[in-house]
Amino acid sequence: MEKFVWDPAQYAHFAGHRARPFVDLTNAIELDAPQRVVDMGCGPGNMTLTMAHRWPNATITGYDASAEMIEDARTLITNQQGSYKNVSFHQQEAGSWTPPTDTDVIVSNAMFQWLPDHINVINEWLELLKPGAWFAMQVPGNNIARSHQFIGELAHEPKYQVAAQAAYTGETIHSVEEYTRMLLDHSFRPNVWETTYHQVLSGPDPVFDWVKGAALRPVLQKLTEYDNTHKTSLYDSFVARYKAEMLDAYPPYVGPDGQEVTVYPFRRIFVVGHKELDYFI
Repeated sequence: MEKFVWDPAQYAHFAGHRARPFVDLTNAIELDAPQRVVDMGCGPGNMTLTMAHRWPNATITGYDASAEMIEDARTLITNQQGSYKNVSFHQQEAGSWTPPTDTDVIVSNAMFQWLPDHINVINEWLELLKPGAWFAMQVPGNNIARSHQFIGELAHEPKYQVAAQAAYTGETIHSVEEYTRMLLDHSFRPNVWETTYHQVLSGPDPVFDWVKGAALRPVLQKLTEYDNTHKTSLYDSFVARYKAEMLDAYPPYVGPDGQEVTVYPFRRIFVVGHKELDYFI
């Protein structure tokens, strides 16, 4: 998979909205005192720290493939002046990581959609996890939404073809049935569901601002690189087209106070499992 440079500040712009799925995901883990907890795809680390509050005696490790995200995460705990001595952050690709045998919990929030073969990676982890361990992941299921479909449509126009391969398609996401069978195959008690959050966003181009922090970022990076090399302005024209389409697809709502907001539906898939060797007995 090609590397992209992530912007922690832009990703954190909607930190409150992005926190909701993480909270719902980790609330489904019914464990009082784990010893080793892993947050794979931890991003800037702000949500990892919530687990340190919940499990203060656990050793908590956050991993992310992005050097920029890990730098921000380390700065976050440095600024806390020793308040999170049980938390550390390291740069690590998920596909080349193996869980230690004493791992109690693996959490992954909105990361696996970037790994085309993630079902194979997860299967390997589930096989290695000890009885009693928990696995919890959440991935976007918004590939049929206009905000995500239009990325591919626009990037595949001849003018923007240089970014076509970077366009997010959501094809890596599996069905809730497939994820459920995956857990059952490894003697995990499954808790799998999907939720559509109706996020209320504000600002002149709120859907663009939301999507450019994640799904749209690889395309925008490709266009920026091309513009810098060829002295073109593909980025600006692409963004203008995308913003116009999003305003049409998600028109603002004017409330009784005259303030404009945009309601943005965002579907998520949650996969939580507890390894119980006697589950089928």
